[in-house]
Amino acid sequence: MFIAIIGAGAFMYLSSNAGGLIKDSAEEYVPPVIGADFSIGNVDLDPANGVASLKNMEIGNPEGFKSEHLFKMEELLVKMDVSLENMTSDVIHIREIRLEGADMIYEMGRNGNNVGKIQENIDAYMQELGLDSSSDSEKKFIIDDVYVNGTNVKISSELLGGKGVGFPLPNLHLSGIGEKENGALASDVIKQIFGAISGSVSKVAESELLKNTVGSVEDAAGNVVKEMEDKVVDQVGNKLKGLIPQ
Repeated sequence: MFIAIIGAGAFMYLSSNAGGLIKDSAEEYVPPVIGADFSIGNVDLDPANGVASLKNMEIGNPEGFKSEHLFKMEELLVKMDVSLENMTSDVIHIREIRLEGADMIYEMGRNGNNVGKIQENIDAYMQELGLDSSSDSEKKFIIDDVYVNGTNVKISSELLGGKGVGFPLPNLHLSGIGEKENGALASDVIKQIFGAISGSVSKVAESELLKNTVGSVEDAAGNVVKEMEDKVVDQVGNKLKGLIPQ
């Protein structure tokens, strides 16, 4: 949804407050789509080069999750063709979306994880409005490239007993979104991006949690072995003392 708003804002760049319009519109319309709070620090537009930069963007947690936030991003960059032909088309072409320096809290609970819940909320929103990929009532988008770089993830889970596990997420690159179907709805675009992030995080998180669990077990086993060794040494030492004349 915020992608459609950015597109509209870029087309209205002659307005001195176009950045403010994008910020206000996004903060009003995105939360119902994702089922979570959404805020932007400020929006900078460079219409001559077709670039919109959203600074200090934050996505909150959906209902049922307690961590501080889901995403905090230093910058979301959108590069697009702002020609009249492209902006008035039913299918808008975007060259690049780049998410830089995100701080992500991946919360896992009894009812799944917070990223998966966002995806469920988007599905519910689309069903409620009767939207699908064949819908002609909304603008569609073709996006050449989406980059998600420099994301740091912290896992929040009761399974960790209050201990946090953090790791850098491998950089992600998605290409050709909406290309095969001649355009994807904004909600579909968001879902695909979240899906890619969720899949990558789940894969790495599983490995990190396993490593953390194995490390804890090894530590515990090591402590048990050390205690047994100490007891054996003490017992043998005492026996030897009894055999050696003083």
